[in-house]
Amino acid sequence: MPTTSPPSSRSLAARLGLAAVATLLGAALVAAPVCVAAAQGGHDAHAAHGAADGQAAHGAHPAPAPAAPEAHGAHPAPAPDAPAHDHEAMQARAEQSDLPVGVDEHLGAYVPLDTVFTDSQGRETTLGQAMGAPTLILPVFYTCPNVCNILQGAVARVLPRVSLTPGQELRVVSISFDERDTPGTAARSKRNFDAALGQGFPPEHWTFLTGSRESIARTMDALGFRFQRMGDDFAHPVVVVAVAPDGKIVRYLYGSDFLPFDVTMAATEAAKGTPGLSVKRVLSYCYSYDPEGRRYTFNILRVTGFTVLGTIALLLAVLLAAGKRKRR
Repeated sequence: MPTTSPPSSRSLAARLGLAAVATLLGAALVAAPVCVAAAQGGHDAHAAHGAADGQAAHGAHPAPAPAAPEAHGAHPAPAPDAPAHDHEAMQARAEQSDLPVGVDEHLGAYVPLDTVFTDSQGRETTLGQAMGAPTLILPVFYTCPNVCNILQGAVARVLPRVSLTPGQELRVVSISFDERDTPGTAARSKRNFDAALGQGFPPEHWTFLTGSRESIARTMDALGFRFQRMGDDFAHPVVVVAVAPDGKIVRYLYGSDFLPFDVTMAATEAAKGTPGLSVKRVLSYCYSYDPEGRRYTFNILRVTGFTVLGTIALLLAVLLAAGKRKRR
């Protein structure tokens, strides 16, 4: 009876080598589309905010920018000839100066619902009273020259297309992280974005809050939102945080270009109190900031290096498994 001889070590090595090459190619083909797909919701719009001509780059957003604030003390409006707000450049400068700017995701943690703020009508309210339902929290400041307006404009554009019951299944709360903002600046911002909502989302379910430095610090620390004042401006991330009615943080949405599906999923997860994964870590690994071009660029070396290391680890695992079988 003929017997089948076991494969030689050379044959086994050849097969393993071919498997490793195939795995490497497959992983490389998968890695890039994953990063690109992950970036669609936030990277393109976020990178566009670094364009030198802020107004021209943002012209596609229909939401009107808030009017210049009235004189109210220590918070003057930017001068007409002031240098354009360059969000990405400010982020880069903050990083180079080792200033803590960014988001530390606190999924599963809780925001302090008893924190006292003031709404756009001058009434004191707690964060919990302003929420009362699955809520999207928008950390902004109301005299922001562009990115905060773009973020709120994007939300105003999406809300009428979200198939959830306003007030019961979804609320929106904008919170200024500039203690110099007042109910007056909040009211002007609310009027502008209420107009952008049209008839698709009741404006009473979008609250605009201002607060003291202590209230702001307490809430932003809970959200993991880190920002730095730079003159009359701020270096800050652009993010929406989905929070459950009991204050649990369940999802972070980055950038300002998201779909009704993104908002629906975030609010649905908030209703369940189930924290969801974000694409922030994928994006931070796949992309690097180019300070000269003022945009994020795909880091092919980093992604390829990760793929090679993963392939080597897989190959070692296969060799170890083959060695154990041979000893048996």
